[in-house]
Amino acid sequence: MQVESSDEYTLSAINIRNEVIDVVVRKCQHCNENVPKVGKCPDCSTEYLHTKTVENPETGFIHFIYECGGCPPEKRKAQKIIKINDGNGSTSLRDDLIKGFL
Repeated sequence: MQVESSDEYTLSAINIRNEVIDVVVRKCQHCNENVPKVGKCPDCSTEYLHTKTVENPETGFIHFIYECGGCPPEKRKAQKIIKINDGNGSTSLRDDLIKGFL
């Protein structure tokens, strides 16, 4: 783990191409959860903001949901969602996660 700042750190993950990538995790200012940092909106260059985290006990996925805070509400496009498997799902679900991550 590499420290980015006092409230950020880096984790290794596997993306859809089966490559190891670094994911920056930090404390959300809105809810104080540790969440992945996802980048900026391509339309307005405002950083995506974490809005909520939803856990699905049936699949073992944790969904981190983000939204652009800079675009007007009527112009906001689809939310950015990251799915992470907490280790309780089946092997096939974990394989799907690896194919669909980032």
